[in-house]
Amino acid sequence: MHGNYGYFEEGKLGKPYDWPLWRRLAGYGRPYLKVIGLSCGLILLLTGFDLALPYLLKVGIDRYILPSARQVRVPRGPAEPPVTKFLQQVKGNLNVGPKPGEFFITGRTLTRVDPRLLRLLEEKGVITDQRFYFTPIQTSAQREVILAHPNLFQSADSIAYMDYRDQSKLSAAEIVALRRQDISGLYRLGFIFVSLLLLSAACTFGQNLLMVYTGQHMMHDLRMQLFGHLQKMSLSFFNRNPVGRLVTRLTNDIQNLDEMFSSVVMTLLKDVVLLLGILVILFNLSWSLTLVTLSVTPLIAVLFRAFGIQVRSAYREIRAKLAKINAVLNEYLSGIRVIKIFRQERATLSRFEELNHGYYRASVRQITLQAVFFPCIELLATTTIGLLLWYGGQQVLTNRLTLGALVVFISYLRMFFGPIRDVSQKYSIMQSAMASAERIFLLLDDEERERYTSGKAKPQGLLGEIEFQRVTFGYHNNEPVLKDISFQVRQGETLAIVGVTGAGKTTLMHLLERFYQPQRGRILLDGRDIQDLDLSWLRSQVGLIMQDVFLFAGRLRENIALNRTISPRELERIAHMASLDDLIARLPGQLDAEVHEGGVTLSTGQRQLLAIARAMAYDPRVLILDEATANIDSETEHLIQQALERLFQGRTTLVIAHRLSTIRQADRILVLHKGRIVEHGTQEDLLSRKDFYYRLHQLQFSAV
Repeated sequence: MHGNYGYFEEGKLGKPYDWPLWRRLAGYGRPYLKVIGLSCGLILLLTGFDLALPYLLKVGIDRYILPSARQVRVPRGPAEPPVTKFLQQVKGNLNVGPKPGEFFITGRTLTRVDPRLLRLLEEKGVITDQRFYFTPIQTSAQREVILAHPNLFQSADSIAYMDYRDQSKLSAAEIVALRRQDISGLYRLGFIFVSLLLLSAACTFGQNLLMVYTGQHMMHDLRMQLFGHLQKMSLSFFNRNPVGRLVTRLTNDIQNLDEMFSSVVMTLLKDVVLLLGILVILFNLSWSLTLVTLSVTPLIAVLFRAFGIQVRSAYREIRAKLAKINAVLNEYLSGIRVIKIFRQERATLSRFEELNHGYYRASVRQITLQAVFFPCIELLATTTIGLLLWYGGQQVLTNRLTLGALVVFISYLRMFFGPIRDVSQKYSIMQSAMASAERIFLLLDDEERERYTSGKAKPQGLLGEIEFQRVTFGYHNNEPVLKDISFQVRQGETLAIVGVTGAGKTTLMHLLERFYQPQRGRILLDGRDIQDLDLSWLRSQVGLIMQDVFLFAGRLRENIALNRTISPRELERIAHMASLDDLIARLPGQLDAEVHEGGVTLSTGQRQLLAIARAMAYDPRVLILDEATANIDSETEHLIQQALERLFQGRTTLVIAHRLSTIRQADRILVLHKGRIVEHGTQEDLLSRKDFYYRLHQLQFSAV
């Protein structure tokens, strides 16, 4: 019952990250390049703020919380080569100590010394293991603390040094007095930190606003293009593709793209810039430590590759299952009356349960993949931090790295894995969005509509003369519905077309409206091939009233006018001519009464009268009635006949009817049988021949 409905849903699709696909998506962003550029500028600012925040921690630890120095003792006499080399490397960075040959060097300077040379000098006793706190002597409170504890401090060049272990011998008030400059520095850093956070928040708000603005506008343009494209497709396209699936393209699939543009694309751009900035800073802090932390990246790449292959398949399956659910829902809800009448609730529920369970299983598979992938990324991140603590801790203990540098290294590393986690979480969104993009562009690339929009001519003063010249047509190859059809309809003439079901009557009308194209032969309107006429103009000149009248949800006047500008007085005149006076008088609000979708609250005859009023408002030169008086009561049929008589005046009219009583006023009758014209003439002529039409007439009226 429900197989593979569409041509573009379950077929083999290309890679979701093909550059042609990305280029097509990027094309929708061209009108908004200025907004995108501004958003990118804010992203760069945000990245700068994010990179600056951890570095402030390093400055706070190394400069204000744990400013450390070590003592250097240079032996008297000629210096040994290692000492000479060391003095050359730290030239200008040694602070004179209180005794001759004694100097102090900051821990930050020591990190720039060759580690092997540093280890050798430590073994020789040139550089002591003792760590000193140092501070410039700038306030009287500092001097009082130093004078109160002369045995704890060494002073030289207005800089005081003390062993870190001796700070426990000072009172809390003395430590505050001694380190007031450090405390002030921390206050300044805190102010800068908070300021950067506030600026980052403001930029984030602006960037998100611009990002959502761009994404919404791009999706608006794409949705409009897709809906406009669907409106130009031929009827055969809609015969092959159910409405539910097309609705999925316009709603779910475009929503997936919107989510990608709004929350993924710009975020990924920020993540890439952030990763590059972090790598530059990490290599500047310690290239060896950076290489250790990057040792897990091959494993991450392998994980991404494996996850990408599996999740791509999972999301394609989800899209296919969801499209089937939408298609079946549309069918079942549209046919709910039939389901209830024939008590098919249990069967339809069982069918829907089967589809819903298939969608559930596809979703569980996708969630399972994520449940495996994300913890693996977290495990690699934790492993990397463990390696960093092991290797970086050794460097801190051997004075090759400051504690602040290690802390900021860990901060940057956690920040480094943040974008990777982002990418892993957004990866599934991108897979879903690109699977949707494939289907949207396959639909947009359908060429079926182009052969119906080639003509551009819009003749003035249409008379309404119609001619079919040897027309042959079939919905499927080698299965013709119409065979070598030729006939003429003069200006203002009413031609009735009759025949048994399947004779090809409605197909004739579809060809005249250019819903389909003849496989052979031509159809002329006022002597011009309708293929040479502008399609929109042609349909404005050929009005169609069908047996199943479709009414839109809205007001009654809107269903008559159909977006045409008609004055209230003219609309009332049209309603009167269409015999709608009684219906309008009984409706609350009259012409402003609400009509529900499909006109379900109106009878078949009332909908037919509305269709006649709609045709009068449109004022076409050629009119087609397709079973317009079938399945209605005699009283309503009388009203419809009165309205039709007014509508026929001055128009070329083709009437299709099974009920022969409705075509007595026709000028001529055309009889179709198995796709061929078997008889034509006036009703009296056809009855006098006692052939095919006569038998149809006898069957109907003898039954009566």
